[in-house]
Amino acid sequence: MESEQRAASPQPGEQRSKQPRRIAERIGRLTLSPGRMAVHGMVVLALSLMAAITLISTESAKRSRAAATGVQTRETGRSPTILPESGFFINPSQPAFLSIRPLTEAADGALIIRNVVFASSRRSEARADIITYTVQPGDNVETIAQRFGVLPTTIVWSNSEVEENPDLLRVGQELVIPPVDGILYTVKANDTLSGIAERFKVKIEDIIRSPLNNLSDGANLIPGMRIIVPGGIKPFVPKVVQPQVVSRPAPGRRYVGPAPSFFASGAFAWPTRGYISQYFRTYHRGLDIANAIGTPIAASDGGYVTFAGWSNVGYGYMVQIDHGNGFSTLYAHLSQWYVSPGQSVARGQIIGAMGSTGNSTGPHLHFEIRYGGVPQNPLLYLP
Repeated sequence: MESEQRAASPQPGEQRSKQPRRIAERIGRLTLSPGRMAVHGMVVLALSLMAAITLISTESAKRSRAAATGVQTRETGRSPTILPESGFFINPSQPAFLSIRPLTEAADGALIIRNVVFASSRRSEARADIITYTVQPGDNVETIAQRFGVLPTTIVWSNSEVEENPDLLRVGQELVIPPVDGILYTVKANDTLSGIAERFKVKIEDIIRSPLNNLSDGANLIPGMRIIVPGGIKPFVPKVVQPQVVSRPAPGRRYVGPAPSFFASGAFAWPTRGYISQYFRTYHRGLDIANAIGTPIAASDGGYVTFAGWSNVGYGYMVQIDHGNGFSTLYAHLSQWYVSPGQSVARGQIIGAMGSTGNSTGPHLHFEIRYGGVPQNPLLYLP
């Protein structure tokens, strides 16, 4: 019995001899095979990528919160909204200054809210013919073009009255809307298909094959007939609009005396708050900022008033400021103005109130920055 117990229980020497083998077995279990190593590496890589993505997302969220002073998305599709600091608009007789900081700076009261605007327009309905559209309140060339799924230039080039000045739409005005992008052209005496095609940079075949024209090879063009030039492009001819004085309803005055003393900083500021309803384009030589009637309008930079009153070019009540450095600014469609020709104004001083006078479909400020009399893109100069 005692011998059986000794046989059943290993002796100390035997235990010492088996211990290295047990250690080796444990090490073998801990050692990864090539397949296990590959799986392990993939797991580690996945965890690393998840950690990196989380870190990047966290940093982006921080930057977004830091830039909340400048960026906010809305569903209205209007872009951007300019909101000056609280207390900016004060007594019209007192100077005030815009203080819109860069988007990277945090400022509780100064926001430029940029909303999502999709570049692609959606066709509201499939059309195969030319229609006539009556301008409604709040319309502009860009919103009408988006409504009918064509380019704004198509509307401009197909309506001679609009081509003269696309900013001067009026409620009730009738516009011709082609179903395709291009030009609706009225044939003139001595016009030929080859000449029209060359002028508007298209092929003759494009004009003939358009089902809207009902033309055949060798067809004669009759002066006064209208044809569609699909994909046609008109050469851009810059126009300089000069305000003129008329006697209705409250005559304006132009200052012709020596330049008064004033201080121009050379840096322009936003003239009002609201949303940009129409941008600077080759066919629209200013920036439209829309808001409620009566919203204060401030001088974008120091200068002296060269014109204040009613303009007969469709701008309604208007103020024009000469900044003495080759630049001038124009503020149109005002409901009222608070300055006189020859008066010196400071940057940010209230000069008028937003309105919808002249040829306008709704309350907004038509704002121009000109250099040497030629309109420039205001967004290149504004902060």
